[in-house]
Amino acid sequence: MERREYFRLARPGRRLSDRRLPAAENRRLLLAGPDEAWRLLAAYVFEEAGYIVYAATDRRQTVAFSERLLPDVVVMQMDTPETLDILARLSLAPSTFDIPVVVLASSLHSLPARSARAAGAVTLLAHACEIDVLVEEVDTLIAVAPRARRALKRRLLDLHELARYYPPNAEGHALLRLLIERLEVAILAADEQGRCIAASAGATTLTGYSRPQLLTSSVFQATFAGGQMSDEGWRGFLADRQYAGTTTITNRAGEQVTVHAAAVAEILPGFHVAAFAAA
Repeated sequence: MERREYFRLARPGRRLSDRRLPAAENRRLLLAGPDEAWRLLAAYVFEEAGYIVYAATDRRQTVAFSERLLPDVVVMQMDTPETLDILARLSLAPSTFDIPVVVLASSLHSLPARSARAAGAVTLLAHACEIDVLVEEVDTLIAVAPRARRALKRRLLDLHELARYYPPNAEGHALLRLLIERLEVAILAADEQGRCIAASAGATTLTGYSRPQLLTSSVFQATFAGGQMSDEGWRGFLADRQYAGTTTITNRAGEQVTVHAAAVAEILPGFHVAAFAAA
């Protein structure tokens, strides 16, 4: 089975065991560019500032890593091959359109720089700017970015990645249910008919309902969701295969709670998952 490797930049001496995928809440940065010396210097400084740093050298890696890792910010050199195509791809994809992109250009007033801004670059900085200026800009972008939903989508992507190693049958479903039950993040799973088939410890904390109570509900009931989902809405989700947004749920005490939500269809056949976090 194919496994995709992610190029994680690390300081010398970091143990291999420290290079696993980080927690979904950690600040993730993707550096894209052909200049290895620049990538290593920037990675060192950003890691000192508390970031988890990944690196890409070309269009294929930049787009693939952005879609899988959902970094909080992408920092890209203007001379990265196919820069404008990368920006267009990221700005159009549903999972990456809201990721801020900083482009480092040799001249802020050149035609390539103006084209980069038109193609989706959020910020243009001079390539020769001090690295501390770059860190400040990234910190500012993260402070105003919608990170909560992205963190939820990361959780589901990580779960989806793990599910690839489970058999696509009842045994795989059972293994996933056991895994989900232990998670502190609020996650619910549903079958093809929209019936709840798994609930995490975090879901019981968020909602106030016990796991047995959640397992007797469905997406068509108002027990957990603030509003009842229609059959058309459920079929639309299964067709789109993903959802991210903000909604309102009703907890056991009858209180309306605003939550960020993300959902992914079919991480295994007939196994759909949604994650929630208080807004």
